Amino acid sequence: MRSIKHEPFCYNDATAIANTVIQCFYDGRDSFDDFFESNLNDIAHKLIKPEKQSLLHLYIDWIKSQFDEIQSILDNVDVVEFQSIFDFMESTLNQLGERSNTKLYPNYPAIQKCYHCTECRSCLKFQRYIDWLKVKITEYTPQIIHSTFHILMINKTFLRDFHEGIAKAIEYDKVKLHTLYPENIDANGIIKRTSWPVWLKRGIFFRDKGVCTLCRNPLSGDLFLGIDPDMDHIVPLALHGSNDSSNIQILCNVCNNKKRHYSSATSSFDIPMWNLT
Repeated sequence: MRSIKHEPFCYNDATAIANTVIQCFYDGRDSFDDFFESNLNDIAHKLIKPEKQSLLHLYIDWIKSQFDEIQSILDNVDVVEFQSIFDFMESTLNQLGERSNTKLYPNYPAIQKCYHCTECRSCLKFQRYIDWLKVKITEYTPQIIHSTFHILMINKTFLRDFHEGIAKAIEYDKVKLHTLYPENIDANGIIKRTSWPVWLKRGIFFRDKGVCTLCRNPLSGDLFLGIDPDMDHIVPLALHGSNDSSNIQILCNVCNNKKRHYSSATSSFDIPMWNLT
């Protein structure tokens, strides 16, 4: 019997971070090169073998650390201006299953009345609340990043563009990568094909709703004569694609044979819930 682990998602924060990731990727080619160079050792092994903590997780974490204003806000508190942001942070924690610390919740009117003197009882309590938020946001950062990953994994157009960016970086750094992993990455920067773990096959099939990404034909056993779907690299290995878990989609045998290693074809089609008639 399959074991399925259900997890809470913080869609509020994750949606904002996903938007930042997309904007930074398309607006900042130089910053993407910086990401690849500064994380090369962590990136290299993810190119070779699919991991649950993918290249996309790494990129989200890097963008979050570059552009995250939360710590700045918490360290430079303006009570009047940032009260709504504190409440937003609490909302994120609530979505992840963390209960609000009602004993520490600030008395904002009292703090505003004393102009945040930092010395009265209300201000000292407020500082303890800030410290609590810092600890909890740090503690839940992996879940926040994974929630963002969950949103971006649905956007296959972005995944294609992201991995085409990775492919350019692989080609540029092929000598370094070949030196690091000579058995898995050849001198031209082409990565050796790997076998797919069961968790990845099931996860990609679930994300793609059991439908061929390109022709949209169903691939479930009862509707497709029991033929297993093909696990396809969105950006092919021959075009400097990788075996990273976010570079995979499912195709029917016919579409996969047409696509082969010639293109990075994918699709932004999905099945709206209202179309399930």
